[in-house]
Amino acid sequence: MQSNPARHRVSHRLLALVLGLAATLPAPSFATTARLVDGESPPAAVVNRWALDARVDEHPADRPMVLRASQAVWRFEARLAAIQAIAAQQLAAEQAAAEQAAAEAAAATAAAQKAAAARAAAQKAAAAKATAPAYAGKNRLWIPTLGMSRSVADFACTRSTPPANQVYRWGCAGANNVYLFGHAWGVMKPLHDGYLKGKVRKGMVVVYADGKGGIHRYKVTEIRVVTPDQTDWAIAAQSKSSMTLQTCLGANSEQRLLVRLVESG
Repeated sequence: MQSNPARHRVSHRLLALVLGLAATLPAPSFATTARLVDGESPPAAVVNRWALDARVDEHPADRPMVLRASQAVWRFEARLAAIQAIAAQQLAAEQAAAEQAAAEAAAATAAAQKAAAARAAAQKAAAAKATAPAYAGKNRLWIPTLGMSRSVADFACTRSTPPANQVYRWGCAGANNVYLFGHAWGVMKPLHDGYLKGKVRKGMVVVYADGKGGIHRYKVTEIRVVTPDQTDWAIAAQSKSSMTLQTCLGANSEQRLLVRLVESG
């Protein structure tokens, strides 16, 4: 096929025309960035430049959106911190209220227990008082722990007849010394047996009604076992209201059991 010179000339002219028109268009700028407002369409003249800038600057139109997102996140964190602080305060207040309630409950329980103990003690004292034996009479001896209750007769210091099975108050004793004695096999058997069983001890209470009906309470302070000739300690006068109990001891009554008591009011 042979080339057509006329057709080549037309092609050269068209190419020259296109190049001339291209030279008259403004060159794209990389220094100026077209920023668009949300929802606004870019002008036709800057579409290419905006596209080039978007590639270079990672789409600058996204920056306001990132900024707004950061602000939203910051506000959320601030509100969350405030809520957590309020929750912590409420929890602390609830814990304090619970501790105070527990302390008040413990105090109320302690007070109730104390009141209950006081009532129980009062009831026990009242019951003990109600059941306590009433001591009344004249010339009588009671030893509650030994179950002993005996009448008392006088035994004059000058009497020569032997004592019968009776608790006697001996007239030879000194001042402030109520001296009572009796047979170990008879009226004083509770005292004799109680001593052998270990029931006669310091602090044991003895009650005595004198000849006028006065009631006296004594407590044991000392216990001695002596021979019959050792009488000085037993009958000696005392500096305060006292009592001495005497009975026999031993298989042949070869000893004397002496119990000293002091009035306790």
